[in-house]
Amino acid sequence: MNETETVPVTRGETAARWSWIAPAAGLWSLSFGLVGAYWAFGGTGFPLGAGDPRAGQVGSLLAAAEPGTAGAVMAALGLLGGPAALAMGRPAVRRPSLVFAWLMCVGLVVVVPDVRVIQNFGYLFMGHTGLWDGPLLFMLYCVVGGALWGAAAWNHREGGGPGARSVGWGRPVTYLAAVLALPYGISRISWAMGIPLGVPEGFVEAGQQSAWAVEAMLGGLCVAGAILTLGLIQRWGEVFPRWIPFLRGRRVPVWLAVAPALCAAAMLIQAGSRLYLWMVTGEITMTADTWGAFGPGLSWLPWGLALVAATYAYYLRRRARP
Repeated sequence: MNETETVPVTRGETAARWSWIAPAAGLWSLSFGLVGAYWAFGGTGFPLGAGDPRAGQVGSLLAAAEPGTAGAVMAALGLLGGPAALAMGRPAVRRPSLVFAWLMCVGLVVVVPDVRVIQNFGYLFMGHTGLWDGPLLFMLYCVVGGALWGAAAWNHREGGGPGARSVGWGRPVTYLAAVLALPYGISRISWAMGIPLGVPEGFVEAGQQSAWAVEAMLGGLCVAGAILTLGLIQRWGEVFPRWIPFLRGRRVPVWLAVAPALCAAAMLIQAGSRLYLWMVTGEITMTADTWGAFGPGLSWLPWGLALVAATYAYYLRRRARP
């Protein structure tokens, strides 16, 4: 099927199916506001600022946050969330509610979290949870809220955006996302094999003694991510292959591809934006002998952005009928 010769599925059916998203975002905002009010009035357990001892090491943008001020902002946003969620279903006031929703999505998914999200995601594959703490749990809580607000804004968007006939760029941007997944993976796999790619010789030797399996795992995750990204333009990304028991020949649910891809993109954008910030502020520098320590990670931000575009193209194609 030519992806430029499809017509969009009726948006009304999809919007009705996901009508619970906006109320869920409003309820989440209520909890967010209550937690903020608790901290604003002196509650314990504030996970930002002084309550986050690793904030300065991991690129937290909220390292200077104070419980009173941050809690008051959270309480205000929580109070606004309920009316904004209700306004999405009313055409007369939909636009300001959509602006609020998208701002909440970006703030909660990109601004609040830092590199600890992707760091601990990678460590999960090795069974390591020793770095889990209150600040990380708060970040994940915020990511859930941001995802709800983003989904609500998308479900109630005005117009409906470009139709499926305009996704001819989906294939090249998907290839781009897959290629951008490789620099970090290649460097990590090289270290695991004892090849000092972009790092001093002694660095690789230390890794061989204690962490070669970690490097191989992290590099393998990037390579696997590149392969899975290609699934956004392959038949096996739309129909389960024959070698998968019970599911062979069935259509792949759209959400099963879109949700993991967007989660991966969010983590890449979170971490990648921090690396560029460190570059601008001079907190990290690269030389001819040490570029491998941070250089490959500079592909994370463009990788995440390209993955968002590739996922969007996949969504448009899959939500269309021949």
